[in-house]
Amino acid sequence: MKRKHKLSIIVPVFGEIPLHPEVAFEELKMKEGPLWAQFFKYGLCGVLSTVILVLVMLMFQLFAPDFMSNDLPVEDRQVNLRIALFSAFVPANLFAYFTNRWLVFTPGKYGFWREIGVFTLISIISFIGGEVGKVWMVNWGFANWAAAMAFAVSSAMVNFVARKFLVFAR
Repeated sequence: MKRKHKLSIIVPVFGEIPLHPEVAFEELKMKEGPLWAQFFKYGLCGVLSTVILVLVMLMFQLFAPDFMSNDLPVEDRQVNLRIALFSAFVPANLFAYFTNRWLVFTPGKYGFWREIGVFTLISIISFIGGEVGKVWMVNWGFANWAAAMAFAVSSAMVNFVARKFLVFAR
């Protein structure tokens, strides 16, 4: 692969990543820039939406500590954690959609409502996968915070590829 930039690294899948800050920022400003820049911005949106999810979970812990207690029976913990995570999912998913649409992807083949619907459907599918893993973790004795973090990470793993190639594909 021939390099476009004097100071760069070649990373499999992502291609050439410029190491000069000015060049890197120029590529980051592009809506449909190189894959490395898209993935970086997608990751940033994901981190911020995860922060929103975690903040809602912390609000549950702070304002409803009995509801989120690790001392509850396992069945109650699972139900309460499911309610808290669904409550956190809604604002986190909306934030992720709008920031990805604004910073990362160009709206694709769907109209706005169908696009947000497919985006949310993908989120729900990854949410269910995370939910199954979270239930297993609680059954194995992990703390709620560890199960919630595993839920967030497993959800994020599926979403980039699905959103790039299904939701925002042109």
